[in-house]
Amino acid sequence: MSTPVIQNFLFSINSDHHTGCWIVRLFELQAIKPALSRRIIYCLLLSPVFALTEISTYESTDIVKVSLPSELQDMIIERMLDLDNAYLLLASLVCRDWRYYSYQQVFSSICFDSHSIPVFASFLDNPFSRTAIFPRVRRLRILGNGKAFLWTSTLLIDLVKLLHHLVQIGRISDLVLDNLTWAVLDPALAPILTDFLSIERLSMRRICFAQLGQFSDFVAGFRLMRSFDLENIECPPLVGWNHPLPSLAPYELGHCVSLERSNATSSAKLTWVYPKCISREERTVSSIHGAQTFCNSPTSSDLLRSLGPLLARLHIISENITADEDIASLDISMNSSIRHLHLSSPTRVLSMISWLPPLLARVKGSNLKTLHMSFAQSRQFHLDRPFLKHIAGILDKPQYQGLEMIEFIASFASCGRLEDDVKQDIISCIRSCLPYWERKGILAFNFD
Repeated sequence: MSTPVIQNFLFSINSDHHTGCWIVRLFELQAIKPALSRRIIYCLLLSPVFALTEISTYESTDIVKVSLPSELQDMIIERMLDLDNAYLLLASLVCRDWRYYSYQQVFSSICFDSHSIPVFASFLDNPFSRTAIFPRVRRLRILGNGKAFLWTSTLLIDLVKLLHHLVQIGRISDLVLDNLTWAVLDPALAPILTDFLSIERLSMRRICFAQLGQFSDFVAGFRLMRSFDLENIECPPLVGWNHPLPSLAPYELGHCVSLERSNATSSAKLTWVYPKCISREERTVSSIHGAQTFCNSPTSSDLLRSLGPLLARLHIISENITADEDIASLDISMNSSIRHLHLSSPTRVLSMISWLPPLLARVKGSNLKTLHMSFAQSRQFHLDRPFLKHIAGILDKPQYQGLEMIEFIASFASCGRLEDDVKQDIISCIRSCLPYWERKGILAFNFD
């Protein structure tokens, strides 16, 4: 291919800001002239940002101005860092713009723990690192070790300095607290954390509070909060508090609350998502619900009953057949507003026989829109046909007539990836057992 053809191709890249179009064009060229396409890609990667690229042929040498779209630069850097974070140094040395993109990818989310805090604290004294790293942080995770005495005074002093600096920048929107005790959070950290006026999402996991009031006051202190993830929050119950809790104000988009229960590890996760900032009272009520997610709680039914009509999404995972009796006894009769129900088992559909029917029988109201059932793939799926027909009989009840999707999710098991004909047999078996829903066109299948 002659040099003018190369020039035309590169100029078309420079003038076309739609990344997908010229990538397709490059693949078309690769099919015709693979050696030439490799040379062009090599030139683009060597000089990615509005640089002068020199392409030589046997006839002549021409200098062509090439502009690589910023979207593709982000894709290249993101892919490099996914492969190996060691590529960060190489990417940051390409040019000033690539250094900016690299830091944006790496430092948008950082974690402070006993090992990283001294390192990040040293960056505060470096004018280059101070301005290059901290203004790009959007998600901050503080990871403890569950033991207050292991936090030395020096470590806490450095952490306080880092938090003060990030508060002044005011760009963090996502805060994650993991495996901490209140003795560490207060009084050194709690007042600083609630000074983050930009935080909209708070995730707390494995946190130990001495009193429920400490937990609720801490959560209520985040004024712009719209989303909570609360898991395994340990604190004593509020003295004199009885059900029901004060009601939360209705919103146009409604409350989205999800509970994830895994009886193998006895963990519960509660997620609240609001369409806008909520009041201090509503943040307090949300925290009281979250205080019931402690892993040593005897049952999740209390939490489910206290949520009542607020519960919109329920995900139950059975990881141990010995715990199926506990799942079968879950009381969801008060959760009349459930819209999305996801039931999972690590083995075959038939393994849900002890808990899925009684659980489905307790669904109240007619708000359920999607039903998801996850199970392991099997070459003997036809053996589950009687159980599937039994499920079809349960779904004939009035509370399921509003369903818009019934999804069967078949995950990989020890047998490995199944052949396409076996997958088709699974789909045909389910369709034949649920003919009414097949005619309605709401059955969905996913092999992940």
